[in-house]
Amino acid sequence: MNAKPPLRELQTAFLAALFDDSVPGPVDSISGNGLTPQARLRIYRRSCNEIQTATLRTSYPAVLALVGQDWFDQAARRYRRRYPSHTGNLQELGAHFADYLETIPAGRTLPYLADVARLEWLRQKTILSADSQVLTFDDFMAGLDDAGESLRVALNACVHWLNSPHRVLTIWRFALDPHGALDLDGQGENVILWREDEEVVMTSVDAATFTYVTALATGASLEEAGVGATALDDSFDPAQCMNELIGHHLVTHIPP
Repeated sequence: MNAKPPLRELQTAFLAALFDDSVPGPVDSISGNGLTPQARLRIYRRSCNEIQTATLRTSYPAVLALVGQDWFDQAARRYRRRYPSHTGNLQELGAHFADYLETIPAGRTLPYLADVARLEWLRQKTILSADSQVLTFDDFMAGLDDAGESLRVALNACVHWLNSPHRVLTIWRFALDPHGALDLDGQGENVILWREDEEVVMTSVDAATFTYVTALATGASLEEAGVGATALDDSFDPAQCMNELIGHHLVTHIPP
């Protein structure tokens, strides 16, 4: 009598077969219960594919609208084989989808497609970010009195950003609400995302504002962020931008 393979080996073989129909899987250890083991494995494989493809459709509705469901579903199946899920949390399934789109022909034919996917992934990260206690304007002014322009602030975890050479936010909006003609001419877009009243807000900002916000988010002082922004636009007003960040509840605390 042959000994059964270790459980981990069976699980690994079963998982590989779920993502790739060319892998036979551990059919000798599968109970058919009225079906052949191969048929039961196909049921699991089909169910897994449908659930995960539907999850990707939900995460990337604009990409889906731009390429159509047939193409999207084929890409999703190939993506699953290259990046099989290692967790039961479906929210992490599409983490590499934008990078994957850059490697396939349609991703090169539609050069903006990967950045549209990146924007959609940031939308998901934004809505799922943890809530944070916010800094009041009075607390900010007290910190400014103590530290001056060397003050550093922390931004809300829901703040994300994307710098794209394409009109990525314009394309995203058109994909989901296609009115009129889509004009792809012109410069790219710098997009800031955050959560407000349980909704994702996305706005395209000028280069100076983008530089200021992302500098603060990555640990720069008020002075360092302001210098970088005004180097791009000497009319940029750091104080006004900071007031807007505080007004939108996007500043959480002053790091020690």
